[in-house]
Amino acid sequence: ALIGFAAAFAPAQTGEASTQLGAFEDELGTTPIFNLMMSQYHSSALVIFGRLGLFDYIHDHSNGTGVSVEEVAAHANWSVRATSAMLVSLVTSGILETDDSSSSTTHSFQHRYRLTPRAAKFLLSGVPGSVVPYLEIFWDFSPQMLLEKASADKKQDNYMLETGGGAPSAMFISAMQGQSSHAAMTLATLLGPDLINNTHFIDVGGGSGTFCLEVCKASPHMKGSIYDLAGVCPIAEKFIAEAEMSSRVQAVPGDMFNDDVFPQADCYGFGNVLHDWSDEANTALLEKAYKSLPEKDGKVVLLEMLVAEDVTSTTSAAAGLNLIMVTNEDGRQYKASELKKMMEGVGFVDVKVVSSPVTPYSLVIASKK
Repeated sequence: ALIGFAAAFAPAQTGEASTQLGAFEDELGTTPIFNLMMSQYHSSALVIFGRLGLFDYIHDHSNGTGVSVEEVAAHANWSVRATSAMLVSLVTSGILETDDSSSSTTHSFQHRYRLTPRAAKFLLSGVPGSVVPYLEIFWDFSPQMLLEKASADKKQDNYMLETGGGAPSAMFISAMQGQSSHAAMTLATLLGPDLINNTHFIDVGGGSGTFCLEVCKASPHMKGSIYDLAGVCPIAEKFIAEAEMSSRVQAVPGDMFNDDVFPQADCYGFGNVLHDWSDEANTALLEKAYKSLPEKDGKVVLLEMLVAEDVTSTTSAAAGLNLIMVTNEDGRQYKASELKKMMEGVGFVDVKVVSSPVTPYSLVIASKK
């Protein structure tokens, strides 16, 4: 059920009928639903590029090898991070292509991009059949607009409202639970062999604790802790009670950034956490995890949607989430090779990836040497 790290560099799976992990071939998965949820972010990148004439810019400046992320960023006066996310999105949408097959040595920001033949035919200004003028129709459209038009009740709760002390609301925590619960259920069952010598799993910044709860369900010998801000702990406790796991899982208040060390455990999990923050912040979190782990059998497990090594085979869901991260904190979706480098840089070894065709998420696992 496990695949080696090198296998993560193969083209990412984009359909349900994959031969990888054959036991799941006939199982209904969440990937098509995630792809649909992320589609509005992909269309936003399309509309923005059309409005700003960036397809014309890429066409005029490709010179056979494509344009770099830095060139597009400078032209549009955008950050490199945001520019890369939009370019990756347009690759997964079939609008752009990279100039090479690339490998694990190519950083996400170092690819070059050019128009696909379809984009060159329909997304350049002034050519017969161009759809660029029609893109303007979509500029002001949003789910919020649709809701306002459909609902007689104009007062809508904001799921990002805080509970106090910087902690997100119960509605936001529930939304994050919905985002990753299926992935946690699916991948936790594949994690068991790696945790056979571990006894305590701490879900760092765990929110609802779905990652911790599913790991403990799949590995009955383990106890778990959901480590998050004090304002989140009462919310986590409700999810623990609903899962009937109170005898084995507890909520532990703390601050993953400001505490000197994490609570004692032999395995730390980061479920949908690293994609929220900068490379520097994530390195600091991994360093703290390494410092906090025991010398023997210490492990760290990341749950993330990964950008494919060649970019082109990135799932639509991962590319869309990469776009969302532009509007949220300082984060981005990573390649497996980028996480491997980050983890090895703080001392972890034996980095490998665990994936399933029924979810766009993957696990990246490493051990303390």
